Amino acid sequence: MSDTKLPPGTLEAARDVGSDWVEAVYFTAAESAADMQWAVIILPFLQLETTGIDLSVTMDLAAGHGRNSARLLPMAGVLHIVDIHASNVALCRRRFGDDPRIAYHANDGCTLPVPDASLSFLFCFDAMVHFDSDVVRAYLREARRALRPGGHAFLHHSNDMSLAGGDFRQHPHWRNTLSLALMRHYAAKEGLQVVRQQPLDWAHDGTDIDGLTLLRAP
Repeated sequence: MSDTKLPPGTLEAARDVGSDWVEAVYFTAAESAADMQWAVIILPFLQLETTGIDLSVTMDLAAGHGRNSARLLPMAGVLHIVDIHASNVALCRRRFGDDPRIAYHANDGCTLPVPDASLSFLFCFDAMVHFDSDVVRAYLREARRALRPGGHAFLHHSNDMSLAGGDFRQHPHWRNTLSLALMRHYAAKEGLQVVRQQPLDWAHDGTDIDGLTLLRAP
């Protein structure tokens, strides 16, 4: 498990963002869009047939009510479902039951509750867009620790710098401060290789406020 020393304020930043996602009404609305997002956004970006992504030990980070877990589970050998809120993890347990392939974890919002070099694939979609940049960097450091050599991380994150130094809740889509370039920079600092990146027009207004990044552990 992680013994990462976090910069001051990182845990507090994670809890601040996480406070809005306890049994949030948003999860019900988002469930209806999941099939479209997988068909139009996630699977075309991942290109599973050619990228060599191994889903044998997969983690759904910031899983919420498990809409992406439901789509990862048929492809995964083992699935770790992780969320900062124990209540969301409990809801996922009620949803999926005691399937022996699933491990459930409530985490601290900054670290991954698995041993070193134990994951083949880390997945985080529609969550990291809200994370403080220090929290993103902490998770990149954890990804380098927790991924097996050659393992991959798929991260859906903010690509918006318009509120740098401000309150992300003032953004119309609650995007925190990050960019594709900063993600590349942080990934390199943490020893991860960028396989592919892509801007994402989440708001359907031509602004590309989000980014998709696929990373690989050396």
